[in-house]
Amino acid sequence: MFSLNSIEKVFSEAIVQYLKDDSKVLVAFSGGCDSLALLVLCSKVLGPERTKAVYVNHNLRERAELEREIELNKDNCKKLGLDLIVRTLDKGRVKSLSFVRKGGTEDAARALRYEVLEDERRKNGCDLILTAHHKDDQIETVVMHLRSGSPMTSLRGISDYDEKRHLQRPLLGLSRQDLESYLKSLGFSWSIDSTNADESFKRNELRNTIIPNAEKTWPDFEKEILNLKTQAKKAFEEAKLVKSDCDSIYLYELKERDLTGRVLALYDLWDSVFDNKDLPMTLLDRVLDAIHEGRDCCVGSNLAVFHIYRGSLYLQNPGQDVEFSEFSQLLDVSEKQTVRLPGNMTLTVGAEDENPLALRIDSSMFSGRVRIRFAKEGDFIRLKDGKKMVLRLLQDMKIPPHLRAKVPVIEDEKELCAVFGSVFGGKDRICVKFRTSLAPNDFPLYIVTKG
Repeated sequence: MFSLNSIEKVFSEAIVQYLKDDSKVLVAFSGGCDSLALLVLCSKVLGPERTKAVYVNHNLRERAELEREIELNKDNCKKLGLDLIVRTLDKGRVKSLSFVRKGGTEDAARALRYEVLEDERRKNGCDLILTAHHKDDQIETVVMHLRSGSPMTSLRGISDYDEKRHLQRPLLGLSRQDLESYLKSLGFSWSIDSTNADESFKRNELRNTIIPNAEKTWPDFEKEILNLKTQAKKAFEEAKLVKSDCDSIYLYELKERDLTGRVLALYDLWDSVFDNKDLPMTLLDRVLDAIHEGRDCCVGSNLAVFHIYRGSLYLQNPGQDVEFSEFSQLLDVSEKQTVRLPGNMTLTVGAEDENPLALRIDSSMFSGRVRIRFAKEGDFIRLKDGKKMVLRLLQDMKIPPHLRAKVPVIEDEKELCAVFGSVFGGKDRICVKFRTSLAPNDFPLYIVTKG
């Protein structure tokens, strides 16, 4: 067990490497012991002015329980000099997404939670989202993967930093007992989720029954599990091919690896796209065969699809594509604005940019209401050299098939006005009606960025 001061020291050492002196953090605050300890540590070590607390109400429990929890959370935040940001999801939204993603309630709730946290991170100018995963969570994760027969790479457990999602977990060096003792010494009380005792959830069964029983007969249980995690992590890092902001691998890089290296690299790619879902062995075997053949093809199902296209291997999560097909937002073209889009993209109207290829649009030429959405089958745009089908245009830009429906477009009430192919390595194109002999810099710049 750590002392009061050493707990704050462990936390400080874990987080300092990822923060600048003036960086702000957003804490995923559920109100339980773990997240409350994280919030207290942030407030004490970083200061209230650098700490934001966000509570996501999934609307999955009884209203009275949720109201009591939120009130307690607000009181604890007040003690720390913080305001609590509460985001409540519409009733039934988690269940609806679980049908789309086909991953269950926990998977859908997690996906929505991270979506809300990322939205609040941007709104509040925070550099990192902090979650309260600790040493016990690490052990449970490794044991869960062992129990399900997952491959060695999945035994590396929870990573302390996820650059792609701006996510850090600074409590992995501390146990739940450390965190409880820390809070009790400061006089804090916390909420207890009623679903924590429900052993129909696999993790609850592990936490409440399986691991305690294992510890009774295996004195070095914790040490050996964490040692296994370290070995798996080392093997994973040695095989790493996928960059943190990428969902693809060059085929030649895969073909340079032996079979073990290819398998490890495929798990790396899988984990860059899917959170807490295992890669099926049957799908892995089919992808390995496709890599050996090397021709353009698709391998997968409605749960996951690997694409081999023009010398690269891509991984698509069809369950996430619905947010692109359903997205549509009106734009007020009379003023500067920033619009957050699915896929970690941002549309900025009126930005300063020296890129001569960036689109500058005469807003007075729009017809009626203007909206941004994503490309779809049947879209066409009038260009200087004639009418072009948008998906064919994106194909000519060599944008992979599974990314074409994720390319943002702007339309008014008469026609498609702009296509932002540059976000995936293509080009931005503008409707011929916006072509003008006047200097293009006279008009507002429209630009889509990713990340």
